Amino acid sequence: MQIGKLNGVEGANIYFEGTFEGTTSDSSGIFSLTTTLKGERVLIISFMGYESYSQSLELNSVPITVDITLKENKQDLGEVVITVGTFAAGDEHKSAVLSTLDMATSSGDFGDIIGAISSLPGTSNAGEEGGLMVRGGERYETAIIIDGMGADDAFTAKLPDVPVRGRFSPMLFRGTVFNTGGYSAEYGQALSSVLILNSIAMPKKDETSITAHSSGLHFSYTKKWDRTAFSTNTGYNNMRLLYAIVNSNIKWQQAPVSSSENLVFRQKIGRNGMLKAMGAYGYDNSAIYYSNLNSDEDVLYKLKNHNYFAIATYKDQLGEKWILHSGITLGYDDLDIGIQDTATLAKHKRTTELKLSISGPVSDKIHFNIGTNLFMKTLNQNYNSVPEEDAFITDFFSPIGAIYAETEIKLTKRISSRIGGRFEALSLSDEVCLSPRLALAYKTSKFSQVSLGYGQFYQQAQDDFLIYNNALKSEKAEHLIANFQYRRNSRIFRIEAYHKMYAKLVKYDSLYAIEASTYNNDGDGYAQGIDLFFRDTKTVKNGDFWVSYSLMNSERNYHDNTSVLTPSFVSLHTLSIAYKHYIGLTDSYLSMGYTFSSSRPYIDPNISHVVQERTSACHDLGFSIFHFTEIFGKFTMLFAQVTNVFGAEHIYGYRFASTPDQFGFYRSEPILPVSKRFFLIDIHLSFTGQTEI
Repeated sequence: MQIGKLNGVEGANIYFEGTFEGTTSDSSGIFSLTTTLKGERVLIISFMGYESYSQSLELNSVPITVDITLKENKQDLGEVVITVGTFAAGDEHKSAVLSTLDMATSSGDFGDIIGAISSLPGTSNAGEEGGLMVRGGERYETAIIIDGMGADDAFTAKLPDVPVRGRFSPMLFRGTVFNTGGYSAEYGQALSSVLILNSIAMPKKDETSITAHSSGLHFSYTKKWDRTAFSTNTGYNNMRLLYAIVNSNIKWQQAPVSSSENLVFRQKIGRNGMLKAMGAYGYDNSAIYYSNLNSDEDVLYKLKNHNYFAIATYKDQLGEKWILHSGITLGYDDLDIGIQDTATLAKHKRTTELKLSISGPVSDKIHFNIGTNLFMKTLNQNYNSVPEEDAFITDFFSPIGAIYAETEIKLTKRISSRIGGRFEALSLSDEVCLSPRLALAYKTSKFSQVSLGYGQFYQQAQDDFLIYNNALKSEKAEHLIANFQYRRNSRIFRIEAYHKMYAKLVKYDSLYAIEASTYNNDGDGYAQGIDLFFRDTKTVKNGDFWVSYSLMNSERNYHDNTSVLTPSFVSLHTLSIAYKHYIGLTDSYLSMGYTFSSSRPYIDPNISHVVQERTSACHDLGFSIFHFTEIFGKFTMLFAQVTNVFGAEHIYGYRFASTPDQFGFYRSEPILPVSKRFFLIDIHLSFTGQTEI
């Protein structure tokens, strides 16, 4: 039992470092925390506007009483932080709206990063696609950044109407920043947004654990020395039994089978240097029968994918305040798709990225960041319509060189600005791109501020198009964003309006046509809307809820569109409500999540080739429980979750035959989720004490 009193601070966050064990102080600043932890532990107390407090305690069966005085953080009380377009998650982020614990207990899977991020405003609920689709942008428009370096194949390969999944274990990361637009000049090759994942710098202790769930098994091991650490995470998943239980809407010939391996090495060098290296391997194997609406036969699609990714970064201090960051990534993706017995498609992609940057203060009011990176990609594609008879082989090599510079200036105590630019040279398309980035924040009061952001963003055309026409230019997006944020007493409210203009989008006459002339950059479009976010961790004792709402309007003339249309994945209204409650008596978290997406557009050629029809709205109510206990004296986490409790019918759109039948009618079928309802049961057993979060 831990009993304490703060200096009248209500709602302070109190927890033991590296654990789930925590509470908050009441209106008098008093708190009580019961724990099963033993031995020496560090108690952390934090609250906005005050300096964080830590104290080492020896835990045993004897109650401990502490009397603590938090000191006001004078700088934080008057500091203005640019928040336009940015949601941060993780306990190390001052402006975080989701904590590390939220990422583990409030998502649709155990610690699923994408599931947690999808509860924030600005995202589209495209259940047949997966990944992150942000503010009217497609999945490819969001870049995944790991320790400052791009991860080009962060998601699994795609089968028709089957959503992609993330390749990397979420337990590898502690800090997460989701930027919905207007992001830093340090990052490029993303039209809409970036998701920045920061891996653990150094684990606090040795760990060995096993996680078993309803579709697989994972093993994790971490060994820590004084200045060195090594971790491995091995996983195997087989969805056959689960999809049989939930009655999948997909006609599986081979339900997804996957395996993964992550190896992580960390080494402290000198006084402040840190070397981090990770190697990841992923294998996926699945096959589906896909309806051919032009005939009465199903088409068999078989997918096998081997993916390798390695990253090494080194970070060190230069002088007293400047930081050096360097890194290298190597990627290899081997994809084989078989289509019935009549065609095969083999794609082999190799990527390499090199990066070097330095950042630091020029003065108390000016912070500077400058860097350069080189990204190289080689793609080889081999398509055989009939084995060894009709082959189409093509490849390309695309290096992209970039330099960037950015400075953040504290103009006054209330006003801060960020000015930057990024220059990129693409030899494949023989073009250069200059991307200005601007942001301005004004602190309107002790608890509120407004921010403005502007930026131009370029992204090379997708591989599926470049393979046929190497001369395609980069697509372009221009962002304009205005943001207001109010944060006080464990509550946060923010509203953000945005307007995004697209230019030079790729258009084509027919997808997979091999003539280069059928592909061009004549497409354009826009996306605009308002995002709202509110979170309250104070009103209900041990309760926590947040609400996200997005109003989004988007139109494009791209791909094979014959006119300006709303993209099929865009809903005008999207609402997400999440509530989480901690029950101290049973040491459990109960969570509820509700999502609503208004109708999505589609073209019904039986009615019109230019006027869009609408699906029905989608409603989803889910529940989960996260329980901490011991089994055979070992720390154990039990997790159970179910989605779409009431079995609502979700239709994402419709597919139509490419040609009418003898009666002039285009046959169709609905695009459905993989299953109407999904559930997960998970048990995590640690052999070395409480798992670090």
